[in-house]
Amino acid sequence: MRRKLAAAVFVLAIAACLRVTAHAQVDLFSLEAAYIFNFTAFTEWPPTRSASTSLVVCSSNKGELGAALAKLEGRQVATRTWHLRILSEGSTAAGCDVLIVDGSPATSTAIKSALGADSPLLIVRTPDAPEGPCVVLLVRQGDQLRFDIDNSEAARRHLGLSSKLLRLARNVT
Repeated sequence: MRRKLAAAVFVLAIAACLRVTAHAQVDLFSLEAAYIFNFTAFTEWPPTRSASTSLVVCSSNKGELGAALAKLEGRQVATRTWHLRILSEGSTAAGCDVLIVDGSPATSTAIKSALGADSPLLIVRTPDAPEGPCVVLLVRQGDQLRFDIDNSEAARRHLGLSSKLLRLARNVT
């Protein structure tokens, strides 16, 4: 009996070590992509937008974040399917449900086209993006990734954010 108990404790200890090691290896861009995916799961779009079967996520193909977002292609978000649209320089945010602003020239043009409008667009700014309006701002605090929410911008864009998401935010304005 003691051997079985000792073996079980040993297996659990190894599993815990493996989990810590695997967790430490998660890169920042995959974590940002996971946060963005979860933001979409806790956002409610107006009926005209949510009737679509596609959830169009627009981003520049800027390095590792673009690659991490592309790995989510085809995943289900509620009743919609995640589709990544790569923005090129001069692109607009027309047809996008989510706009990832990362400071690249491609998203700079798209954000300028989207800012004046009150279209139902979830604008997410990454930590390396320039200042400007957004619904969600990703923030790095040491080795942690946190986020702030501008709920008035969400309301202006006719987006409903879950109370669960609001409670998890570092700041809500």
